[in-house]
This record gives sequence, structure tokens and C-alpha cells, in this order.
Amino acid sequence: MPQQFYIDLRENPRLGRFITIYDEEILTGVEHFKDKDYTMVVDEEQLVELMRTAVSLIFYGRRCIEIGIREKYIHPEAVSKQNGVDVAIYIDVRI
Repeated sequence: MPQQFYIDLRENPRLGRFITIYDEEILTGVEHFKDKDYTMVVDEEQLVELMRTAVSLIFYGRRCIEIGIREKYIHPEAVSKQNGVDVAIYIDVRI
């Protein structure tokens, strides 16, 4: 079964696309994140395509962060923790 990622995608007409990415087990297994909103569920291929369209990415969970590192959005040393969950942030500053 392919890995699934939960996405909260927000559009700002002036600034662009803001995406928050959650590993599936974060939203289903971590109490703090259980009530978080998401707008779609995607596989890894769809996730990478969406990431290319964003001006801001917030990653929650080791699996999506590993993809962010592989795709050069996140530096491995830029990973932090929030409520016991790995988190990383990318912001496109070329705007």
C-alpha cells in the first residue's frame, strides 16, 4: 500500500500557495494533531508535484521531512520537534 500524506492547501491570490504536510500517522496517532484540518490525501508522487507549486511548506512527520530533504526543500539540520513530532519549514524567498 502506498504511503499517504495529509495535505492542508491554502491559496492566497497575491502571495501563492501554502501547504502543510502531515504523515498519516501524525494525524491519526498524535493527540495534539487529531483535530487539524486537511484538504486532501495524496501519495508520494502527488506530494512532490504539489511541493513544486508552493511558496511555503510545513512538514510534520519523519516520512514527509525525508522527502523534503531529498527534494532539497529542507536541510537535515533544520528539523525541530513540536509536541514530540519532527517538524520542518520551507519558505520560498525568491518571490
